[in-house]
Amino acid sequence: MLEGLRFALVLALGMATAAAGEKGTAVADKPLLVVLDFESKFDGGELGRFVANNFRAKITRYRLFRTIEDVDREEFERAAGFRPRFDMPVAEALDFATKHLKADMVMWGRVEQAGGEKLRIHTRVADRTLGPDKLRLDSAVVVPNKFAIQLGVFKQLGELTGLKDIRYPPLPPDAEERWRKGPNLVKGDFERGTDHPDGWEPFGVDWQMGQAHWEKNPDGPGKCIVFRMSKAVAGLEGVAYYSDFFPIEPGATYRLQVRVKSMGPTCKVFVKYYAWVKTPSEPQGQWREVGRSPLNPRGPKGHWGTYRRDCHPRIYHTRAKRVFVPQRCRIGLYAYWPAGVVYWDDVVFKKIADAPAKVKPYDVIEAGRRPVERKE
Repeated sequence: MLEGLRFALVLALGMATAAAGEKGTAVADKPLLVVLDFESKFDGGELGRFVANNFRAKITRYRLFRTIEDVDREEFERAAGFRPRFDMPVAEALDFATKHLKADMVMWGRVEQAGGEKLRIHTRVADRTLGPDKLRLDSAVVVPNKFAIQLGVFKQLGELTGLKDIRYPPLPPDAEERWRKGPNLVKGDFERGTDHPDGWEPFGVDWQMGQAHWEKNPDGPGKCIVFRMSKAVAGLEGVAYYSDFFPIEPGATYRLQVRVKSMGPTCKVFVKYYAWVKTPSEPQGQWREVGRSPLNPRGPKGHWGTYRRDCHPRIYHTRAKRVFVPQRCRIGLYAYWPAGVVYWDDVVFKKIADAPAKVKPYDVIEAGRRPVERKE
């Protein structure tokens, strides 16, 4: 039984390696890393499995190592009577991974509560080339809440690979100066306008649900955008408010910053990238969303907080052999359950790095991913 499973696994890995080689990704030459489920004793392992799946997804998406399907790993664990534990000896983890899965490396860990909403992710990686007496990675990182888990995952994958950011090329030396001195591409101070702020959509659009407003800032001078969200709206679609469209350069790096004060609702900010897309049913074409960069502002209830992230619009290449070149974007402020009030102000979006001379299409490898957007 076990030999049959091993043969199927090796065959599947060979097919995946060949496909990767055909695409020129160089994954075929990388070590095989198996990610075991992490422990999280405080919730019966649910968050531990979530963190492990986050590692697996990013290892696959960014082609950091070869890996195996989760269902194959689970089948081998059952067949071998193996159960991963955070405190298991390194030799035990290596023995299972190398003997049964023919792996080069194995990752395991645990998730612990670290006070309030904070979580500590402790990750270990053993490497057969180092033997059972030395870990390749033994790292603990604290994230502010479960919504920020991917930040910890990115940090630890950076430690494992030696890359500062596994997703994108390093910023140029003048990036911070461009952030300080460059022009804001969106009118984000909400101080000018007539019936609505300059640079933002009019009020009364259906996705605002009649609950987005332009009001005086209750905590200082000037105006801000205010969501006053009922339970019915918060529990269904939530409220969204969008900037006007403005041009972008695929392959360049931009930085988003926004100030938010939530009295309870969950907040998100979306930078949405659009390309002119033609289809058989719409041969004339229309602007469609082809990518996005989300920001999840999470801070103390009733306090203003400043949140930022770097954004990377790319040329997207799908499994259906379609290529989408985003040429413009807009910023969406969004909030949902629970009901309550949200204040938004000082939205900044600046270009901090130019695109390379030749921008290579980025493979969108998620199954079924395609450009979608609600009606304009």
